[in-house]
Amino acid sequence: MAKVSLRLVSLSGLVLSGLLVAAPLATAGTVPVGVAAPASPLCTQKSTLAGTHLSDKQIAQYARNAGLHGNGLVISIAVALAESQGWTKAVLINTDCSRDRGVWQINSKWHGEVSDDQAFNPTTCAQAAARISSNGNDWTPWTTYNNGAYNQYMSRARTAASQVGG
Repeated sequence: MAKVSLRLVSLSGLVLSGLLVAAPLATAGTVPVGVAAPASPLCTQKSTLAGTHLSDKQIAQYARNAGLHGNGLVISIAVALAESQGWTKAVLINTDCSRDRGVWQINSKWHGEVSDDQAFNPTTCAQAAARISSNGNDWTPWTTYNNGAYNQYMSRARTAASQVGG
């Protein structure tokens, strides 16, 4: 396996290197509400964007195919954009050493039932996001929903949802 060196950069300086992108540290992932972070970090937080970069419409179609509709569909698209910018193999290593994976950044610790293969496949990742969000009714497991970061993507999400009949 080839060794890849990554450099963390600001969003304005996002660097593409083949299929792998080093991105700014994210605050993404699914974590139960009220769970505190560890007192001291066990791992260094690192975010990478890799895989296929999905368009807003493609994200919307995966979410729609997973059964999301209405406002739940729109929020799912905005959350995915805030979490991974639409990269299918996005990963955030958290300070507790868990990993947020895929378009919807499904956490490996809190959702160990979702394998890496499932998390990195947009079809099964969308299905997991639909299940975790109670079919689009509860987005509180996602940090970008709780901190409001998804709001900056709502206009794009509404457009994409309307393009897929949402």
